[in-house]
Amino acid sequence: MPEPKALGILPVRRDSGRLPGKALLAETGRPLFLHTASRAAEARLLHEIWIATDEEEIREAAVAAGFKAVLTSKEARSGSERCARALRAAPGGAAFEIVLDIQGDWPEIDPLDLDLLVRRLAAEPGVRVATLQAPLDREEDFRNPHVVKVVGRSGGRALYFSRAPIPGDKEGGDSRAWTSAKRHIGVYAFRREALEELLSLPPCPLEDLEGLEQLRWLDAGWEILVVEASGSPRGIETRADYDAFVDRSRGRDPL
Repeated sequence: MPEPKALGILPVRRDSGRLPGKALLAETGRPLFLHTASRAAEARLLHEIWIATDEEEIREAAVAAGFKAVLTSKEARSGSERCARALRAAPGGAAFEIVLDIQGDWPEIDPLDLDLLVRRLAAEPGVRVATLQAPLDREEDFRNPHVVKVVGRSGGRALYFSRAPIPGDKEGGDSRAWTSAKRHIGVYAFRREALEELLSLPPCPLEDLEGLEQLRWLDAGWEILVVEASGSPRGIETRADYDAFVDRSRGRDPL
């Protein structure tokens, strides 16, 4: 089967409620989002990498680093909405069969896993979107609301995503439950038509409650294929996350 033509888009905004100015933090020598972009550029199956942003400073930094940047409106409610708006606004988007939404605050994403997502989605014609998971490797992550957990069913389809500790322990504790939990990794592979349709999906109360855009897709009846990652990257949500990443980038602290 021929490999599909795939595009990677990083939706990037400057600020985060938990870490102001996150995207442009540059204690490693370059802005955080460019670490993610450079990793994505190593993926063999991604023909282009775009940066989608509503900030001129981010656009300028992306272009200076050699990436295509697309300015979008500030109306996007989520990263995937920003990707969809960029795809609509920029010429050439219709040439791609698969579009990856690679969240800009995952600077250690494994390029091999991005290629794996493209292949897996291409091989599942009935699925509109695929994402990645990895086992939890720290018990404290099970209770950390900044670490999103995913529970799936047979066939690798997602049942639910949550910031809460799932799956629960029937005895009321979590001393054993965390060892079977899966951590969600912030990247999605969409069929182009699904990403375009995403803008028309109605809001979902669970999405608002959890702050997780993928719950809107589940609410709309979409199947989400969840693929086991070979790597185990960590997203940057807090100052402590960023400081740990800086240490790792300097070789002082293993992942």
